[in-house]
This record gives sequence, structure tokens and C-alpha cells, in this order.
Amino acid sequence: MRFDLFRKVLWASLAATLLYPSISSAKERDKFVYGVPSVISSAVANFVFAKELGYFDEERIDLELVPAAGSGVTIPLLLSNQMQSTGASLEPLTISRAPGKQNFPLIFVYNYLRNSVWELAVLDSSPIKSVADLRGKTVGISAMSAGNVFLTRAILRGEGVAWSDISLQPVGFGAQAFEALKTKQIDVLNLWDSMHEALEQSGTKIRRLPMPKAFQGLSSHGFLVTQKLVNENPDLIARFGRAVTKGTVACEANPEGCLNAFFKHYPNQRPAGAGEEVMRRELAVMMSRLNNIASFAPGEEKAYGAYKDRDWNALISALKLGEQIPADASIPLDSLYTNKFVPEYNRFDAAHVVKQAKAYR
Repeated sequence: MRFDLFRKVLWASLAATLLYPSISSAKERDKFVYGVPSVISSAVANFVFAKELGYFDEERIDLELVPAAGSGVTIPLLLSNQMQSTGASLEPLTISRAPGKQNFPLIFVYNYLRNSVWELAVLDSSPIKSVADLRGKTVGISAMSAGNVFLTRAILRGEGVAWSDISLQPVGFGAQAFEALKTKQIDVLNLWDSMHEALEQSGTKIRRLPMPKAFQGLSSHGFLVTQKLVNENPDLIARFGRAVTKGTVACEANPEGCLNAFFKHYPNQRPAGAGEEVMRRELAVMMSRLNNIASFAPGEEKAYGAYKDRDWNALISALKLGEQIPADASIPLDSLYTNKFVPEYNRFDAAHVVKQAKAYR
């Protein structure tokens, strides 16, 4: 009798699970707010493709992309748990670890932009050929709080150009920044990959100044989270990073599908006209960012999210050279980043993701 009762209860429980799976799964979903550094554009198409292909659903994550430019905005949002992560430049946290600084309880958990997106662009007709030629020139930046300001200072110093030798002018980004360069209000535009590519695709001929060797092939942005999130919900970080990685692999496999998925979710971003030339230009802008996300040296293991000590040692040396941190400051690398989640980010069937991506229309 007792066995029959137990069997009835068991079957009732199984039936409830089978009939109402959405109820239990809905409770398990986590909201994840990601701060996009700058504006929503095709630079985040891999996030959107991951969402379109169901990778965030598989990881039980409700993703929200929120524009949030500058560490002055994102750090308070992270610390107050209004945002779970952001694509942050490496400099502000590194500087915060110097003696006497704020020492934010934050850490990088994913090397996202494996090759630096920061560039120095001039008009093709400009006489400026190298960083050393910037003495006495005006450099346009997005804002005084932009993360690359620190690195730019170090790059200039390394090439013998003092910070006082240049004029720094905030010009924002997009049309107003482009106009400042085209009308020669500034001599050089110090923005990022996809922004400069958009300028070039609009018909303005530009050149990127060659970066000094010490600054080539370095990471520029990663996923920044609180130490509290690492300690209390490491599984959420692993799931988020895995979904993003799948999106990147998928976007590489089908760039056109990736861009179309982005326009599907953000129709206001689709440029006027649906001609082949318009899409070609937009694809070039998206690929300028994707190439820096998926930048691996020949023969290097494709471990998405993994940092190398070189990324940080070179940055610390640059910041010391640029007098942003004391020359004798000792900054433990494990206070800046962790690679503990990297195996989880890459734990999926890449061939299956590629197959899904290529089937997308």
C-alpha cells in the first residue's frame, strides 16, 4: 500500500515536471546587464548573434545590453550591482592598484579585445607619418574620461613626445568627431577600430599611424566584474562568457548572418538602403571589431578569454613611463585578472556552433 502511494506521488511529480518545465526553468534564469563601452553598434553583433541563436537561453541568462561609456560611469554601476559586467579598458583598474589610489574591488575575468582597438588616425593627405610627428599637434579623443587617454600618454612619452607637447580635444565620436578631423579642427583622431572603419567606409581616406612595437598585439578591453560576483556566483560568469564565446565563433563562421541578426534586433541601426554596397560597408565595420576579438597569433591555442602576463606587464611598464603610476610601484597581476574561468568559456562543441551559424539566414 505504501509502495503504491509512493509510486503515485513519484509519477505526479514527474508529470508536473514534464507538463510545466517553463515554470522551473524561468526561476533559474539570471538577469545579466552588460555595459557596452560607447554606443550600441555592430561592434556588439556577436552578442546579438549569440542571443539570436539561443546561446544565452541555453545558459539561462536574460541579457540586457546597455550603453555606458567611461569607467566613471561603469564602475559605480558595477559596485552597486546595477550592472554585472562591462567591456572595460585595462588602464583604470591598473592605475587604481597603485599606492594611494582607490583600489576598486574589481577584477578582469575575460580577455575580450585580444588586440588593442585603440588607433591614431589621420587624414590620408596629412604630413604626420608617425607618433613622433605629433609634437605640437591637436589630438581628438572621445572624452577626457576615456580609458585610452592613459595609454596614449604612455605611447607618446615612449616616442619622445611630452604630454605638454600636444593639445587634447574632446570631440565625442561619430559624425561630430569625423567632422572635426575632416575640417582639420584636430590633426589626429584617437578613437577605436570600428569607429575609424566607419569613417573610412563613409568615403574619407585616412591612415592609421603605426603603433610602436612595445604596444603591438596587446589586449585593450576585457570583461570586468566585482570580486563579490566572482566569490558568490562564479557559475554565472562562466555561463555568460561561454555564451559570448559561442557568439564570437558563430559570427566568424557566418559574418553576413551575424550582421543581419544584429539588424533584426536593432532595426534602427540598419543604414538607409538595402543595396549590396551598403551592406559591404557595414560588414567591414563589424569585421574590424571581430578581427580584434578573435585575434590569435599563428600557432597559439584558441583559448577565448585567456590573458597573457605580457598584456599586463607591458601595460604597467607603459603606465609607469607615462607617469600614471609610480616607477617603483609593485602591482600583483593576480589582483588585476584571473584565467580561472577560461576552461568553462571554451567548453562547448565548436563544430556544432559553426554548423548552426552557417545554417542561419
